[in-house]
Amino acid sequence: MLCIPYEKMSTKWSELTSSLGRRLTVTLPWLSIDIDVKEEDEGWVRAATSDLHTNPLSENVQKFIQELKDYPLFYTQPRSLSDFKGQDLQEAPDLVVDVSTPSRLIETFGCPIDPSIQGDVVPVWSWDWEKVLDKARIEGTDFYDPLSFVTYLICYRLEWESTSWVGQDGFGTFMGNLLEKDEQRFFQAVGWVTRQAWYITSAFCPAMKPALSHFSKAKELIGHYIADEVGHHKFMEQVFKDLDFDKEDFPIEEGSKWLLATHKKVAALSPLAFTTMINIFEVAYNEGQEPTARALRLSSRPHAARGYDLHHKINIEHRHCDMPVNLASYLAPQPRIHALLTLGLFEIILNLFDRMEQRLVKKLEIKDDYRNFPQDIQPPKVTAIGLS
Repeated sequence: MLCIPYEKMSTKWSELTSSLGRRLTVTLPWLSIDIDVKEEDEGWVRAATSDLHTNPLSENVQKFIQELKDYPLFYTQPRSLSDFKGQDLQEAPDLVVDVSTPSRLIETFGCPIDPSIQGDVVPVWSWDWEKVLDKARIEGTDFYDPLSFVTYLICYRLEWESTSWVGQDGFGTFMGNLLEKDEQRFFQAVGWVTRQAWYITSAFCPAMKPALSHFSKAKELIGHYIADEVGHHKFMEQVFKDLDFDKEDFPIEEGSKWLLATHKKVAALSPLAFTTMINIFEVAYNEGQEPTARALRLSSRPHAARGYDLHHKINIEHRHCDMPVNLASYLAPQPRIHALLTLGLFEIILNLFDRMEQRLVKKLEIKDDYRNFPQDIQPPKVTAIGLS
């Protein structure tokens, strides 16, 4: 499988060296990685960074990408139709849905949205869908390589988020400032977040079960994943216990309900949309501390972070961030309508949650400029690149 660096990926060498080697920084809009390159590897790594976008299929670039394969900074080159022959893969079912506008998608998709949040649905599409599709299109066809589609869309999502409230850590900044100004209201905000997390982790496994029959080629993998996710809501119950809160005192937002209803719907309707949507539930890469746990550790109840920490630990150790790509490997070439449905749902859901968080901020009415609150967010680091 050939990999292509995402177009916004850049590299910069430091003039300084250490006993570990020369420092190379790899940067994307959502991620910065510092790498200490050993002296014996500097030659091929320099060649790779020079060819990154001009000759991405070169041996050195492919080797470089493999060293960083745990991070979302590349997508796979679309395969040819002949590459799929002889494999027992999941075909896409027939699908009729109107994606001309967000409202028409919701109407024809068959998963109604509550009127109270209808105003949070984007009125028109703003993402560059054709750009995403072009990266995944199988040459000479109107079919799409599911691996290329999933890996590119994850990067595209992260780039979009890097310019949004979520990507600029607007909610994390707000939570930090709230903790500094009014700890009790901070705990109330944590309760709201935890209630949404409790609902999602409670409903996630039942929502996936239709895929066991409708995405039968990956039945064993999906079954293992469901078994791995069972009971995760208990981690959130631990948070409520540590905060002396009753979860019933916090509302389950209509956006959270619609997200799970949508995932259950695509589990029976579109294996591609089902596969890709798991990226919304799981972190795209293992980025160190869980954000809510990090904030709780700075409060007067740092022990309340343990529920989030335990949940995060399982996700990291079991590499749940890889699940969308793992599932995509079971898919046959995908028709355009399934790719369009997936793009539409992604754009609606991510905007919906962006606005849902901002509504909470407005409700809690902190007057200070929360965007100025300092953040202690460290980028993930790779210590060295060496030949295995």
